[in-house]
Amino acid sequence: MLKELRRCLKAEKKDRSIFDIVLYGSAVKGKYSPGDIDIAVIFREGALKDRLDKIQLIKRKIKTEKKIDIKGFLFEELFQENFFGRSGIFLEGISIFDGKRLAGKIGFESRAIFIYNLRKKSHTEKVKFNYVLAGRNAKGIVKMLEGKHLAPGVVEMPIKNSLEFEEVLKKHNIDYSKKNVLIQSF
Repeated sequence: MLKELRRCLKAEKKDRSIFDIVLYGSAVKGKYSPGDIDIAVIFREGALKDRLDKIQLIKRKIKTEKKIDIKGFLFEELFQENFFGRSGIFLEGISIFDGKRLAGKIGFESRAIFIYNLRKKSHTEKVKFNYVLAGRNAKGIVKMLEGKHLAPGVVEMPIKNSLEFEEVLKKHNIDYSKKNVLIQSF
């Protein structure tokens, strides 16, 4: 999907008023068949009418059967507390121009921290689930999805694989909570 969008929107990369165009939402979190495509157009400058016209032009250039949801805003708005979509864009966003994560461009990695509880499970269910996580004769789901065990009952997962890991927890009826975080890159 990213390559297709890059091909459709390569002319926009030369537009000096556009800082970046970012793909975010379920399409970048590991969902197999996202219902829609979420795109953020981050402008450096421009009057509202000009920005809205450019967004409509971008929407017409994208050829897909899926619903397209395009948000447009100025770069400085990304840093305002009242901007509702900023966490999703920072945590999940991938630049259509260069394929890099927006978080990485500012020195961070986006992760999901899962805290799960096996208290209500029988001993057999706990053992089976731990085999799913860590593996028995093969790689476990945590390694397959590039995650890490941080502590008993705590797993860190890249945002791009977070929905898939969440599906595993749901499939096994595991009680859990999830927090999306930005971690400083090393």
